[in-house]
Parts: sequence; C-alpha cells; structure tokens
Amino acid sequence: METDLNNPDFIVDENAFRAALIPGKFVRLEYLTDLNEFIKADVTIKQLLHQNGADVLELATGDLVPLDRVVSVSGNLSPRYPGYGNYSCDC
Repeated sequence: METDLNNPDFIVDENAFRAALIPGKFVRLEYLTDLNEFIKADVTIKQLLHQNGADVLELATGDLVPLDRVVSVSGNLSPRYPGYGNYSCDC
C-alpha cells in the first residue's frame, strides 16, 4: 500500500488537537509508551502541565503522559503523527 503525505486525509489540525485537551473531559487517548507500545485508554484529563520544558498530560488516574507521545485525543490526531490513525485498529 502506498502512502501519500500530500493526501488531504493526512492533514492534521494542531488547533483541533489542542482544543481536545480539556481538563475534566473523558476522552479516548492513544499514545506511545517509552518502549513505543501503542496504548489506547478511555481516561479523564486532569490538566495540561509544563514540566522540564515539555508539555505533559496529567490524567485523573495520576499517570503523566508527555504530549509529544500522544497520537490522538478523541480522534484528533497529533501533528507529530500525521496519518497514524489510518494504520491503527479499534480492537
């Protein structure tokens, strides 16, 4: 299968991604761990923090997820991972 990053399906809106980061909102979060494991979780966002020069999502569970490892929030893809959602399954 060929991929074409110029395809409009691969255009990612940074504003839509950032707008999905609402404290107190229950979301489907997809992210990569430090070991590059793909994790899908339904969680509540507690807050967006800025620690050590990087943005970090604090979840209601107490977990901290670096924003640069977040693939999508409720279907809104991160600009760091354009087109990633096209290859993930909903299993």
